[in-house]
Amino acid sequence: MAREVFDLSFSNGFARTLHERALGDIEHEYPWQSLDPSRYPPLLLARARVGWTENAFNEFCTAAAMGQMLQALVQARAPLDLIGMASRFAIEEVLHVELCARMAMRLGGGAPIHYDPEDIVFDLDPSLTPLERSNELVVRLCCVGEALSFPLLSGAMRSASHPLSRSILETIVRDEAHHGNFGFLYLDWIRADLRPAERDRLGKAARQTLDAYRSLWERGPSHVVDGVTSEGFLLEHVRELGWMEASAYAELARVTIEESVRAPLARVGISL
Repeated sequence: MAREVFDLSFSNGFARTLHERALGDIEHEYPWQSLDPSRYPPLLLARARVGWTENAFNEFCTAAAMGQMLQALVQARAPLDLIGMASRFAIEEVLHVELCARMAMRLGGGAPIHYDPEDIVFDLDPSLTPLERSNELVVRLCCVGEALSFPLLSGAMRSASHPLSRSILETIVRDEAHHGNFGFLYLDWIRADLRPAERDRLGKAARQTLDAYRSLWERGPSHVVDGVTSEGFLLEHVRELGWMEASAYAELARVTIEESVRAPLARVGISL
């Protein structure tokens, strides 16, 4: 399939009104005008535009994956309370997409991203049963992806020193907590029926998913001396734009993998 440009729009009809009723008047509920892009050096501003555009795209992909997971849960006849809980996740991801995209626009505009629409959902083995598909999607998406992102986003939220970046991250963190917890609520339900071979398969899926995230904290060392990063940026500016200091982020990632991903999976017999 031909690659497409990541671009977002609204219908500007009554659906837009319903959208705002459901998610709030985002344009007026967040302090967009409080952030002055001219305060930051051009290179840092360009990186921030890329970073927030990537955040929007990642949330966009997660919205699609949440829909895929919900379909699998229904096909597997998962308990209605779990299905109901999962049914809210996609709309929350849509909210995150909009927030991150608006932040990129406030910084000067979104950065170009090209992608294959077929790649934004998980490519599962077609021979899997509905329950096996459900198991794998929950492990990949919630027990690894969302369980990992919640502490990392929480760290970024605590670090964020500007009212706009902090308010955006507060909203995302509030929602991500439920997404990560869902995975282990699901495993509590299914754990007694997981055979050793299925636990091994899910462990492999979890490892593959975790490996795909490693580049987020293994992009190279960056250190701060007297409030200035090794790239020459003021740490004050870095924090205002919604980032953590790189070495602190990398250390938090290592702790999170052990405490929020590896250990909880091990408790249900799934080894990374």
